[in-house]
Amino acid sequence: MKVKVIIPASGSGERFGGRTPKQFVKLDGKEILINCLEKFNGISIVDEIIIATKLEYFLKITALIQKHKLKKVRKITEGGERRQDSVYNALINMECDNEDIILIHDAVRPFIKRKKILEIISEAKRFKCVIPGLPVAETVKRTNNNGIVKETIDRNNLFTIQTPQAFRYDILKRSFDKAYRDNFTGTDESAIVENAGYKVKVTEGDKTNVKITYRGDI
Repeated sequence: MKVKVIIPASGSGERFGGRTPKQFVKLDGKEILINCLEKFNGISIVDEIIIATKLEYFLKITALIQKHKLKKVRKITEGGERRQDSVYNALINMECDNEDIILIHDAVRPFIKRKKILEIISEAKRFKCVIPGLPVAETVKRTNNNGIVKETIDRNNLFTIQTPQAFRYDILKRSFDKAYRDNFTGTDESAIVENAGYKVKVTEGDKTNVKITYRGDI
């Protein structure tokens, strides 16, 4: 059994603003993407990392990988129109056994901790499908299109979900194949796996594992 990581990095950062896509913005002198890759590259049980990105970013990312000596990044594949397409393109370009564990992590979550990655891998070996999440702490309301409250939602057992999400390869591949047959779009990999009828375990997330979405997040 091997552990492999997919990093979708095709985003153009429209919500972030500016000319530089957010995965290439620097934090502490290093691109956000590199901060992220280094976390996985430094874990001994991670066997391979593959990046899915736009063709126009290939040369830039290749140069960064060489500069920072990220030896576990074995391949860069072309990203797709949706995140789902990018992850699938990476998935079909990996040579995997059914029992391999595949982690998918946002390219703009640079603060993921080594300990949390190892916990998720361990949980995935046990449960096959694992995602990190944080219990919803704020009151949640559903509105109509005019912004008028329709209902207050019970926040018990509600979670906001993070990455890395981890799945056994055969489950993830079958789930993606079904999604394309059914023309189903999922906002994350877990939604795709859930759609295929598999049970997904939510494990404890980390408040510091922030996804950089807006410029103010820096």
